[in-house]
Formats: sequence, C-alpha cells, structure tokens
Amino acid sequence: MSEETQNTVEQSAQTTEADSNVDYKALYHQEVKNSKSQRSKKQELESKMDKLELKSEEDRQAKMIAEGKKDELLQEQSARIKEMEKELGTFKQVEETQKAKLLEEIPEEDRVHYESMNLQQLEHFVKQTQSPDVSNPSQAVQGRSNVNFDMDSFMKQPDSARRENFGEIIKTYENKAGSNKTKVN
Repeated sequence: MSEETQNTVEQSAQTTEADSNVDYKALYHQEVKNSKSQRSKKQELESKMDKLELKSEEDRQAKMIAEGKKDELLQEQSARIKEMEKELGTFKQVEETQKAKLLEEIPEEDRVHYESMNLQQLEHFVKQTQSPDVSNPSQAVQGRSNVNFDMDSFMKQPDSARRENFGEIIKTYENKAGSNKTKVN
C-alpha cells in the first residue's frame, strides 16, 4: 500500500515538473495537424461509403432484374423520379422568385438586357450597381467657438448654468457629427 502512494506522489511530482516545460505552441500545431489528418480520413471514408452504397444499390437492382422483378424496379424508379421532380420544381420556383426580385431592382427599360442572366450573374450585377450605403460624415467646423470660459468663472456659476452650458456643448458636438441619435433618458 505504501508503494502505491509513493508511486502516486512521484507521478504527480513528475507531471507538475513536465507542465512547466511544455511547449504549447508545438502542441497546438501538432493538434492542428492531427485534426487536418482526421478530417481528410473522414472525407475519404465518406466518399468510400457513398461508392459502396451506390454499388450495393446497383447490385440490388441487378438482382431484381435477374429475378424477373423488373416491374417493381420500374415502379421504384418512377416514384424516385417523381420525388426528384417535385424537389426540382420547388428549387426552380425559389430561383425564379429570387430572379424576379433582383430584376425589380433594375430599371424597367434595362430589364430586357438582363433577363437572360443566371441568378449568380444577376446577383453580382445588382450588388455592383447598388450605391454603397456608406456616406461621408459632415465636415467638422475647424476652430473653436467664440465663447471663452476659464475654469474659475465656470466653477463659480450655479449648477443650473453649468448644466445648461454642458447641454449646449453636447449639442454642438452632435451637430458637428451630424448624428441623428435619439436620447435614451
């Protein structure tokens, strides 16, 4: 029993010693490398699995043909085709609505020229023709205001006058910035 506790104490001492000498940057790069290799292995396995599933489906269809179950196979395939046509129809409908929305943003006299574009080309064109929303801030007035305050006279003023003046200072900065923010308080 005492040997086990001594081994445990020695191991904990070794781990604390090792922690101070660990190169975390090298461990990080090793982990990144490991992650990349695992990702590539996963992608390879997924592609192999897809190929195997396709091959097993082909084998199943060949077996059905060999057994004389062509009618069942044709029914399955026609059902799959109908499902795919439904999905294709919904995708085409979504694409047409997006294209119509983009064409609405183009002036009516120019739409004729751009109707033949595919969706990606049309999106790219509309993005380029739209003016950027970024506007230049209004020019700040150079110089200072005509009102001169020294600290002593400012501190001698009553609180209401100081607060009133502070509000004026804030208003001038808001006007210079051209902001149209609403007050929260």
